[in-house]
This record gives sequence, C-alpha cells and structure tokens, in this order.
Amino acid sequence: MSGFFDTIARGADSSDSLERKTQSRASNEINAALTPGLIHEVNNILTGIYFNLEGCREVLDASHPLAESVQEIQVGVERIKEVLGRITQIYLNAAEREQTYHEVQALVAGQVDLLRIIVPKTASITLTSPESALYINVSEYAFRVALLTLAACLRGLYPEGKIEIPMAVLCPEDLSGADFGKTTPAGDCVGVSFRLPCVALSVAEIDDFQTRGHFSDLSMAAAEVLVGEAGGRLLFSKSKDPHTSDVVMVFPLHNLNT
Repeated sequence: MSGFFDTIARGADSSDSLERKTQSRASNEINAALTPGLIHEVNNILTGIYFNLEGCREVLDASHPLAESVQEIQVGVERIKEVLGRITQIYLNAAEREQTYHEVQALVAGQVDLLRIIVPKTASITLTSPESALYINVSEYAFRVALLTLAACLRGLYPEGKIEIPMAVLCPEDLSGADFGKTTPAGDCVGVSFRLPCVALSVAEIDDFQTRGHFSDLSMAAAEVLVGEAGGRLLFSKSKDPHTSDVVMVFPLHNLNT
C-alpha cells in the first residue's frame, strides 16, 4: 500500500514541477511580448514630462526660486531616457543573449551606471578589479540580469546617508583566501562581490531580513536562480570585519590560451 502512495506522491511532485516550468516559460514569453510596448510607453511619458519642463523653463528666469529644481528634474529625465535607450538596445540585441567568452572586468564596469541608479541615491559604488584580464563563458544578457537583480535585492540592506558600497572583481587567489565555510568553489573561479553592511551568510537570512523590513519585492532566492541560470553560483563569505560580510557571484574561470 505504501508503494501505491509513493507512486502518487512522485506523480504529484512531477506534475508540480511541470506546472512550475510551464508557468515560468509562460511568464518569460509574456515578458518578451510586453517589454517593447512598456519601454515605448515609458519613453512617451518621459517625453511629455521633458517638454512640459521645457515650457516651465521658458517662463521662469534664472533668479526664480524654482528654476534650479526644474533644471535638476530635466537633467534627471534626460538621464532616465538615456538609460531607457540603453535598455532598449540591450533587449533588441540578440547577440548579447548568446553564450560566449567575456572579460569579467568589462562586464561589470559596463553596468556601474545602472547599478548607481538601483542603489540608494546618496550611496557611492567603489569597484576594484585585478589588472590581468579574467574570462568567463557566459551570456552577457544573463550575466547582466543576474548582477542587476542581485543589486536590487541588496539595496534595502544599506543605510540611508552618504555611504560607500564596495564591489570587487575577484581572481582565483582572492577566492581561495576567502572564508566561504563549507561551500568553497572547486577549481579556478572568478567572482563579483558586494560588501554587505551586516553579517549575512545565506540567501535565507537576507530574505528573512527583507521580509521583516519590507525593503524589496525581489527575493535573494530569485537572484540565486538567475545566477545559476547564467552559469554561476551565489556564495557568502565572512569578512575580517566582524560587522560585515560579502555576497559573491562565482563563475568558472576560462583560460583563452587552452
């Protein structure tokens, strides 16, 4: 009799797994269909705001108390439109979805502008990287989505005010010297790390903190899945500072000479 119920349970698990995969595939297809329209709609809204601001500037002289604020808003709208244009190009460029070899330093440096928009406005991102080129075999699109999602998940952890958010591209030597506990990556790997202003050593710890603080609609569990889909792993390491820790995207290092 127990075998009968085991068979039913396995069938239910298989059905649930298939349903989740189907829902995920459907969600991806819906996003793919909606994204161009949403980008176009947002761009139209921003264009309207921009031209209204132009009208305001025409009737306000430089001495008006609101002139500076209007100028700052206009600069912000121009910046958003620029980023939206970049996102559009990223979406339309199918080549960026193909898996190929990329220098990690260049991949990360190319996203710093977008990362600065994601993190708190008063925060300053500092990026340190090894001088020697480090290569991984990855889809640029998948890597970018994983990195930006991770940043969006972490932003609620950083306190208000003028702070630094240290990021680093880590070579194999850096990773071998890090304290990952029992989850040390095997083989030569490269990492991209965020220094956290707290001690968090698991996806569950951060998700629990986010849920209590209502900081984000995204979950670290979702970020971990995206990192895995990009071909990497999401690991946590202890810092020498007892009040901080690191979350690291780890990818196998590729030697182009082999």
